[in-house]
Amino acid sequence: MHFLKQLRFVAALLAAFFVLSLTACGSGSNSFTWFVDSIPANLDPQVASSASDIIACENLYSGLVRRTPDGSLAPELCERWEVSADRLTYTFYLKDGLTYTASKGDPSDYAITAEDFVFAFQRMFRPGTNSPYAVEFSALENSAAVLAGQKPASALGVTAAEPLKLVFRLSSPDETFLSKLTLPGAMPCDEAFFDSTRGTYGLTSASTLSSGHFYLYNWTSSGLFLRRAASGSQIDSLRLVENTTSSGQSAEELINNEKCTAALDDSGTPTSLQSVSYSDTTWALLFNCDSIFASTELRQALGSVAASAVEVPGGGLFAEAKGLIPDGLTVDGIDYRQTAGDVRPAFGDPRVLYIAARDGGVSPSDFGRVSLLLPSGSGLSDTAELINSAWQKEFSLFFSVEEVEPEEFQKRLENGSYTIALAPVQAEGGSVYTALAQFSPTGGGLTGYSDALYTTQLSASATATGSTRCSLLAACERQLLEQAVAVPLFTQQKRLLVANGIEGLVFDPFGPVLDVTYATKSK
Repeated sequence: MHFLKQLRFVAALLAAFFVLSLTACGSGSNSFTWFVDSIPANLDPQVASSASDIIACENLYSGLVRRTPDGSLAPELCERWEVSADRLTYTFYLKDGLTYTASKGDPSDYAITAEDFVFAFQRMFRPGTNSPYAVEFSALENSAAVLAGQKPASALGVTAAEPLKLVFRLSSPDETFLSKLTLPGAMPCDEAFFDSTRGTYGLTSASTLSSGHFYLYNWTSSGLFLRRAASGSQIDSLRLVENTTSSGQSAEELINNEKCTAALDDSGTPTSLQSVSYSDTTWALLFNCDSIFASTELRQALGSVAASAVEVPGGGLFAEAKGLIPDGLTVDGIDYRQTAGDVRPAFGDPRVLYIAARDGGVSPSDFGRVSLLLPSGSGLSDTAELINSAWQKEFSLFFSVEEVEPEEFQKRLENGSYTIALAPVQAEGGSVYTALAQFSPTGGGLTGYSDALYTTQLSASATATGSTRCSLLAACERQLLEQAVAVPLFTQQKRLLVANGIEGLVFDPFGPVLDVTYATKSK
């Protein structure tokens, strides 16, 4: 749990796609400017991993399919596709006459064929490539053996049946296979051109070819600039630059002052701009299972009272928590919360649970060492006092409240030097698995919780796909909540602020995805 990043509200990017209206700003009448943490450094789609590199690749390259503004998948470089009845074979028919585009929009002699996709996927699974996308396509036939070097790349379940006919063979069904084909790693790569770059593929303008709607116009230490031919109200220029001159301005000021087109914001203050709210963080009570709170009944008793007493803080930064995992996150492209459902447990009478804990060996003297820990600067002091008051009213228990600096808070969580903590549980990068793995002994041991069933199901989720993976993760989340290891209180909201006037932007903060292919600017 990267708490320091959370406390400074470093914006992540949402596990759902949004259609936004934005006013273009920056240079050019139809340009789109996005501030990145660092200038894109690698445009090799099979290995691109930083947020800025991924966003650049999403606009520079096209694959077999592309996500549209309404959230559907549309043919991109293919005319159509077929899926076998057992969902193990996918056949794509490519468009004829497609070619790559060189920098500055110059034409190239390299045609886009099925062999380019075969080579791209074989590169992905070569052990030396270290592609972050190999895990996403683990359902491909022989993928594990090829990745381990036990079989040649040619054994991978991707073949060119004809120059314009591409076939994928899966060893097991993957209901999200089509959506994964929008990832940069699934973009085509011409083998002859790749070899000609002599190890510099995607690292310079000269060694980069575009298969998308945009081409590489300029790439310097000042930024990366993509363009396409002007066409009516279409966005024809994408600028990925660093904010080097306006760091003190708010997101709204940056947009209104035409420094950028859209910006991530954490203020929650009223705005005249469009906004999209999302969350990757849930504030929860964490009970240290290596303390007096080894008692499940005691955790349940205190947790149920706290959850009933807490109100969502005002100011627009928080919202009701429907579980430990915030709304809007996806697993393999599937809405996790919708699939998992409401996993919040209905505990019994808290006083009965408390008496059971006392009868089970919890000593009154043990409560003298209990305190409620929270980070200073979180703005949740009143919430902590409200919880404490509820415990005093219900159980005649009153604990000290410790507010410590974020650095100390993080250290004490990591080494287990607390009994109860009011803490942010973050799904880093929008990953449901990451959020839940923090509670396993091998994933951080956040609360000292150790359970064989939890560990087994979490491990199984790492290799499962689609709805099966969602079900396994939901079982883990349900177990944490039923045993009151963590008690979710409310989610912390973030938002994308956007200017007015542009339509058709495809945005997913956790992809990350910022695709302006369909974006237009109204006059």
